[in-house]
Amino acid sequence: MIAALLCAVVFACSAACGIALAQTLCSGVESFEGAPEPSRLSPAVPVITFAVLGIIMALRGAGALQLGTVALVGVALAGSWHADAKHGIVPDLFTLVPLGIIAIAVMLHHTWFIAVSALVTGGAFAIAALLSRGRGMGWGDAKLAAVSGALLGLPWSLGVLGVACFGATVVAVVRHRGTKPIAFAPYIVVACLSAIALTVHG
Repeated sequence: MIAALLCAVVFACSAACGIALAQTLCSGVESFEGAPEPSRLSPAVPVITFAVLGIIMALRGAGALQLGTVALVGVALAGSWHADAKHGIVPDLFTLVPLGIIAIAVMLHHTWFIAVSALVTGGAFAIAALLSRGRGMGWGDAKLAAVSGALLGLPWSLGVLGVACFGATVVAVVRHRGTKPIAFAPYIVVACLSAIALTVHG
């Protein structure tokens, strides 16, 4: 139980760092035309969510490598969640840096299945971003989807991101958003974290 509580603290700190970095990166960003409306998201929500994930992973016997990887990527995931919810953007720092690290790891260890998963999931969202010209689906979402794809692998990544799309659609209908854009990164991040919680094992 002590290990689980320690993981909760580490994961919460990871999320808090991501949120603080997002606030710094977005401090001078002005809202652009067609951007989603800022949400009332409290920074405590991502922090608590990540803390709970840390507890679940520890209790399910996740190894040090698994815990460390998710905690590190958690900075980018929590930052993307906060930045998109508050400012309607996903800073490149939160997607390109993880993707760069993933690319190096793939080349060093020849784990090509990770690259394939990232390309397939990111590519599907990139097509949506291209067709909507960044209004229905942004390029930041596509890069974040690629990061999620690398973390989860196929076919989990496609299924999870499909659930994220469904969840976003349901919320938009319930809130009567119509054709107004919504911040999609929070749905990607929550779906990704849920999949990690469900699939992690010792």
